[in-house]
Amino acid sequence: MEAEKPAGRRPRTKYDAAFRTEAVRRVNQDGQAATRVAQALGMSEAVLGKWVRAARAQAARPAGSEALEQENKQLRAQLARAEMERDILKKALTIFSQPTGR
Repeated sequence: MEAEKPAGRRPRTKYDAAFRTEAVRRVNQDGQAATRVAQALGMSEAVLGKWVRAARAQAARPAGSEALEQENKQLRAQLARAEMERDILKKALTIFSQPTGR
């Protein structure tokens, strides 16, 4: 017996970076409607719309923001480590400052 696929579900299609770039370029630079571009390329309008929004958000970011994000990520990791070390030292101080049983 052959297993049936759920109704209404299509297999996920993988698109390479060049295809995505060309599809977004058609919408952004050529001024074509996203629905027409999606139909011409045989893809979902929702997927193309998501790509276009992501490309516009990327273009709106100031230059050098990726370096700042990377630095922020690194600093957050350092802060988390410093806070963990502080908490460990606080616990050790509490333990060692308790009176001994002498």
